[in-house]
Amino acid sequence: MKKIFISLALLACTQMNAQNLADVLRFSQTPLNGSARFTAMGGAFGAVGGDFSALEINPAGSAIFAFSEAGVTLNTYQLKNSAAYTNVSTDDKNQNLNIGQLGVVLLLNETTGGGWSKLAFGFTYNKSADYDRSFVARGNNFNGIDQYFLLNAEGRLLVDISRLDDESLQDAYYDISTVNALGYSGVQALLGYEGYVVNPMPIAGEEPPSDLDPERVNRYSSNAAAGSNGYQHDYYHTSSGQTKKYTFNLSSSYNDRFFIGLNINSYDLRYSEVVDFYEQGYSSSSGIQDLRFYNELTTAGSGGAFQLGMIYKISPKIRVGLTLDSPTYFRLNDRVGQFLETEVAFENEITSYLLDPNVDLILPEYRFISPGSIRGSFSYIIGERGLISVDYTEKNLSNTAFRADEFYFNEDLKSFNSLIENEFTPSTILQVGGEFRLTPFLSLRAGYIAEDATLVDFDNSRTVISAGFGYSFGASTLDVSLQMQRFANQQPLFYTGLTDTVLLSSERNNLRITYRIKL
Repeated sequence: MKKIFISLALLACTQMNAQNLADVLRFSQTPLNGSARFTAMGGAFGAVGGDFSALEINPAGSAIFAFSEAGVTLNTYQLKNSAAYTNVSTDDKNQNLNIGQLGVVLLLNETTGGGWSKLAFGFTYNKSADYDRSFVARGNNFNGIDQYFLLNAEGRLLVDISRLDDESLQDAYYDISTVNALGYSGVQALLGYEGYVVNPMPIAGEEPPSDLDPERVNRYSSNAAAGSNGYQHDYYHTSSGQTKKYTFNLSSSYNDRFFIGLNINSYDLRYSEVVDFYEQGYSSSSGIQDLRFYNELTTAGSGGAFQLGMIYKISPKIRVGLTLDSPTYFRLNDRVGQFLETEVAFENEITSYLLDPNVDLILPEYRFISPGSIRGSFSYIIGERGLISVDYTEKNLSNTAFRADEFYFNEDLKSFNSLIENEFTPSTILQVGGEFRLTPFLSLRAGYIAEDATLVDFDNSRTVISAGFGYSFGASTLDVSLQMQRFANQQPLFYTGLTDTVLLSSERNNLRITYRIKL
């Protein structure tokens, strides 16, 4: 697809789905990622420390390290997706291998005098989120994609959403979205009209009927009719990308009893999504006989946040921890591209149309603010034999917000932020982990996570079961973990018009291997 980059002047483009409720979940949730020891124990490390992932959730954790260390984690996973649409279910699988984490902690002991006996500097790279996923939804539905194009066309003058004489589709796409300031919604209407999905309607009450004056007509009807079994839909969804998190850590300890730390987190976000939609099953009287609608979305940007944390040793066996996470502020840009193919019946002849504007739309930069959280932690040290730990986190996704510098963005975003407040609910995460040392060299670990639903009208709660082991070679350690998690979600085919949902259930198995070495 040829690239012509356009900065749109209106957020009428939000109807494109560049910002939607799926983004809130996608960019705000924090799946269990990190080192093998951390993930084997369910991430319940807020009061434990001494691990690269532990310092990411509680910055005081780096001061628990006994030695300077460096480590690397390899992560491989298999993801099975089941998509249910109009009582038809399909399965798909994804798998991947990557470097999940890199970390280093450097300790300075007894350098400051007094009770402050240790200073720790840490740095970690963590692939905090992975967006690689694909699924296929198939089924019959009496609701069709014509409703999407009708919704975008209705109320707009025909002259504003159609090509002028001798005007190319590319030029019309550009002019409608920018010069005419109709944004993404306007070019959806253009595709629907030029692809014969929608037809202009004569002005009511005029005798004889209107000659469809393009400067007066602003109502439209569908040119599609479903067959006896409804439309046959095939919906192919593929996403990829990741969020990379870079943590810069500083911590210290007082009398080896009170530990305090600060993290500065930097994020690099890349997300790509392709939706390839096919509609068939039209009646013999339908003007449309076959349709394909292809859409690409790419989101890219960066973000930042900070964390404050402390750990306190009540006794040699009992530790408590507290972490405050600030909101994460992202600055993001969206790029979209699309084309429409139709086969149209004209007087018993089928004519094919390919409407490919060869244009990528670059939407104005916006800010995405993911809410902060508070985490309380408790751990019980069983002498030299092991430990039990519990973390409890509260987070409220209804506080998620979208912002923009352009004034014309903000009115649309205000209504969208109100929708977020109504669709999401406060949630909690309970994490429990344990470690038992069989020998001075071999440790066994297990963990469990229970996360509440974050959506008001849908149960998207999550559970994770994990296990693993670690073997110490003295100067280095090898850790292995396996996590098994199940979660559910729902996604509309499109966010306007054809909004019927696909119910998604997923099973994800992660295998992680971490090698740590003392410096």
